[in-house]
Amino acid sequence: TLLEGGPAYGVIDARDGFLLYGREGHEAAFRALAAEVEASADGFEVIPLKDEADRCDRLFIAPLTEEKSFDPRD
Repeated sequence: TLLEGGPAYGVIDARDGFLLYGREGHEAAFRALAAEVEASADGFEVIPLKDEADRCDRLFIAPLTEEKSFDPRD
């Protein structure tokens, strides 16, 4: 599955979701995967994180049904 990682990307289990990051040498494959995940986001929020050249090099994925680990301030 997506959260198991693959040759083009790794996965870090973050506090409120998962961080997918592109592996060196597989940048184009990771960007294609990121675009596909972003387009099919249903039931989770996808936040692309970009490098200095405005290319997606990381992708944060958070479930929509899960409570956040912080309380927003008023």
